[in-house]
Amino acid sequence: MKRCILVFLAFLIGCTYSGQSMRVDILNPAAQLYDEGMREYHHGNLKEAIKRFNDIVTYYPGNGLADEALFMLATCYYEEGDYPNALAYYKEFLVKYPNHKKAAYVRDLVSELEKKVEKEKKKGR
Repeated sequence: MKRCILVFLAFLIGCTYSGQSMRVDILNPAAQLYDEGMREYHHGNLKEAIKRFNDIVTYYPGNGLADEALFMLATCYYEEGDYPNALAYYKEFLVKYPNHKKAAYVRDLVSELEKKVEKEKKKGR
């Protein structure tokens, strides 16, 4: 019995996702949501990915994956062509995580998206 438990725990700790070690933690629902969101994202199911990432941002804002979830949420909207939502979430990312390793990249995206959104507003008039 002890051996089965040890094998199960080793499995949980050693799980990997897309080549990167992702610790599966049954006590951390945000990690499960993040893995599901990434799986949906990689399969092109952006609406489903958005739901998962949004749940992390909404219900687990203090979790260690909240920064990546917010970035991915914005990225999903960007890839859908929903530039106003992408812009809003990228800006939120910069406010919450100004020193994040992706902050410089996100600042560039914000500049690009502000121009796109302004251009779309002018077209819509």
